[in-house]
Amino acid sequence: MFKNVMLLGLFAVLVLIPLVSNSEAKLWDLQVQANVENSPIISGERPIVSGVVTDHASNPVYKATVNVKSQSMSIFTTTSQSGEFSVELGKHERIPGNYIVTVSVSTLDGKTGMTTTQFQVKGELSPTTVTNAKLSTPQAQKYLNSNPEDFAKNPIGLMLYNYYQKLYQEYLEEQQISNQITQEQQYQKQQQDIAKGLRIQAIEEFKPKPGIFSGPQYENYVNNLNDEVKDVVVEHLEFTKNLFYEAQQIRNEIIENGGSPKEAHQAYLEKLSTSRDMIENYQKEPEISAETEQNVVENEPTEIQNLATDENVDAESSILVNVNGVMLEVDYNDSIFVVEVNGQVLQFTVQDGKLIQINSD
Repeated sequence: MFKNVMLLGLFAVLVLIPLVSNSEAKLWDLQVQANVENSPIISGERPIVSGVVTDHASNPVYKATVNVKSQSMSIFTTTSQSGEFSVELGKHERIPGNYIVTVSVSTLDGKTGMTTTQFQVKGELSPTTVTNAKLSTPQAQKYLNSNPEDFAKNPIGLMLYNYYQKLYQEYLEEQQISNQITQEQQYQKQQQDIAKGLRIQAIEEFKPKPGIFSGPQYENYVNNLNDEVKDVVVEHLEFTKNLFYEAQQIRNEIIENGGSPKEAHQAYLEKLSTSRDMIENYQKEPEISAETEQNVVENEPTEIQNLATDENVDAESSILVNVNGVMLEVDYNDSIFVVEVNGQVLQFTVQDGKLIQINSD
């Protein structure tokens, strides 16, 4: 008997499960499509929710009542002849994040439909925004718009009243600090804009042109330079002039070969770009390594030894010596040979038929 009851109960459960599933899968009478047009938004902007309502035959539903809700905000509107609707939610300082919007639709003949969408709020999470969000709830508004006498017999309500009043005072202080920071930022931006405008004005009035590297004006400038720096300045001016002409030539060649003006201008700027190292090392003589000095010494002995044994050489004279195809001027003085290589002075003497370097400056 008990076994039969168990089988009957199991059969009843199996029969009810499909019925429950069918009830949950029941379609809405109306099809609702909705979205937030301007998502993502910045905190303080108004989200715009729009959509369309149709029946299952995709026919627009006219004059359907639409309720758009997000958090504590609820707005009602009706559909147009094309079944469309659009509303703007309130302007609030929302905390950055994602927000759900619920759209419910109903008609006079009892048909209903519902859908959800969401929008994103971007921005920095400032203390003012967080506090404002807490004060925007219906509960906060209730206690902010009340008087302490309203809670004379409600100690819990009085505690909540004091809490929200204190929170509101904190919000005012935070807002004051935020406004002060904003004013300082605006002042700095104004000063930057003024400085930029004055710089542009000065450039327009001065009308700068490429530097002058020839003619009477250039000659006059060079002649008035100090003798100690004149050669350096002239060499740098020549370097700049050549660099400028080479950049122009590269730009023209790229355009002639079918390149774009953008590519030509980029190559022009890259050629004109002069690194700090290039300027600092422009006039530096190459350093002579120990290996280079050794090669010089090894390449010189034969000819200099011959000079040392040549009776026709004066006690004090200057001799030209061919070293690897380079003519070097050698000063000969009492068996001491002085050779200048790349600005470095090397002194040699002859001992036992060998050339010995005695010092280097």
